[in-house]
Amino acid sequence: MENSKQMQTLKPIFLVGCPRSGTTLLQQMLDAHPDVAIAPETHFIRNFWLKREQYGDLTNDANYQALLDAIGSIPEFAEMELSFATFQDAAKTVDRNYAALLDLLLEQFRRSRNSKIVGEKTPNHLLYMQTLQEFFPTARFIHIVRDPRAVVNSWKTVPWSTGSIGGNAEVWKRYMATARQSPPASGAIFTLHYEQLVAESENCLRRLCDFLDLQFDAKMLDYHANYSKRVNVTREPWKGNAVRPVNNKSLTRWQQELSKAEIATIESAAGEEMCQLGYDLQSASWHLLRANAHKHTQQKLTRARKYMQRLVKL
Repeated sequence: MENSKQMQTLKPIFLVGCPRSGTTLLQQMLDAHPDVAIAPETHFIRNFWLKREQYGDLTNDANYQALLDAIGSIPEFAEMELSFATFQDAAKTVDRNYAALLDLLLEQFRRSRNSKIVGEKTPNHLLYMQTLQEFFPTARFIHIVRDPRAVVNSWKTVPWSTGSIGGNAEVWKRYMATARQSPPASGAIFTLHYEQLVAESENCLRRLCDFLDLQFDAKMLDYHANYSKRVNVTREPWKGNAVRPVNNKSLTRWQQELSKAEIATIESAAGEEMCQLGYDLQSASWHLLRANAHKHTQQKLTRARKYMQRLVKL
């Protein structure tokens, strides 16, 4: 992949994880450090890089301007408090590729905050860590993991739910499998559990700072003391808890709000990944439910094959 002339000026941090796993809380904690600036969710890969065929050849001025306009129009650009005119002018001086533009976006944010370290928080960038490492070979990734029962329970109040408990659990499973099977190279990833971050905040943050070669600062624990424009609770009300002090109730709320059947459904879908990540299962029959689901799937495939064979004979 082509690199920009401006590349290698950053050693960025990318906060990733399944949505509703605590990435916003972690963003707030890191962003409170005086030497760190963590940008909000740009969804850069999904919004722009995956649409590169739509934008076409960036050596074409009209195509390049359309991409710049699109970057400047996302609400997070305003929340980063950047000047679009400044960004646009600077974009004329760098190579015309996606890596260079993300580099430029983060570098301008770092300078605006007068910080030494810059990062970005888009949960689903977990699915594209290897692409981002091609953009930034020295990038570091922080993967926050949360109990899928808590994640799926919280998805009841967000607009991106699949519409079913089992479907949401499958999404969590996909994220965890991707992190395990397609990690960034050279050990450039730090995995932490949301439960540890909440229950043992200082100890967890100190270990994270060691990974980042950063001196721990107590301001990280008082992240809620200062108003942050990086979290827009009006636009995304489900992020409200992330701007408040840590609350241990978030660890067990799913136990009161999920039914036994819902818990069993989640565990049947995600049980294997849960076990690998150290989460205890409550439903003794989760493996049986999973086997039954597999059996029904196989039955459907058998019927489909027989149907296709009949079509061939006609």
